[in-house]
Amino acid sequence: MAYFPMFVDMTERECLIVGGGNVAYRKVIVMLDFGAKVTVVAEDICEELGKLTIENQITFIKRRFERKDCDGMEMVIAATDDNALNHEIAEYCKANGIMVNAVDQKADCSFIFPSYIKEKNLVAAFSSGGNSPVLTQYLKCKEQEILTPFLGELNEYMGQIREKVIAQYDTQAERKRVFKEILCAAIDNGRIPEI
Repeated sequence: MAYFPMFVDMTERECLIVGGGNVAYRKVIVMLDFGAKVTVVAEDICEELGKLTIENQITFIKRRFERKDCDGMEMVIAATDDNALNHEIAEYCKANGIMVNAVDQKADCSFIFPSYIKEKNLVAAFSSGGNSPVLTQYLKCKEQEILTPFLGELNEYMGQIREKVIAQYDTQAERKRVFKEILCAAIDNGRIPEI
């Protein structure tokens, strides 16, 4: 399989996570971090997962999974400890055009989770195509030395001035030069410029 790297806006998109253990908890945290509306279906829900109470963003259904739970979802994550059930969920989703990830079952996935670092809207992600999560975790640790909260703030600032710079400079080359000057000055000074 060859996975295409892309970033998808998950804000308010419906996501189903089947399973209530620690792996499901980690996937829920990722989906919430990117603004998805999460529904968790599981007979048992671990303590950490049960503590998540984000109004209008997470719903718990405490019962056994039913195929109809997938209907209307844009993304499904099968995170149970039952490989056969995860496979069944994946097959159903694929047949119905729903993006699916069956945890630790690469052949059943239509997408995989990268290791990522997120500072506001600045995101760096690493994927090994499911071959080596240890390697992607290593890369994530190395990148954390570079992708700091300051760069997240700087990215927000650049977004705030983007339209103004585009309106003020006619060519792509001029805009690139201005953005590069602002970036270099902010990094050299260690602070965000005043708006």
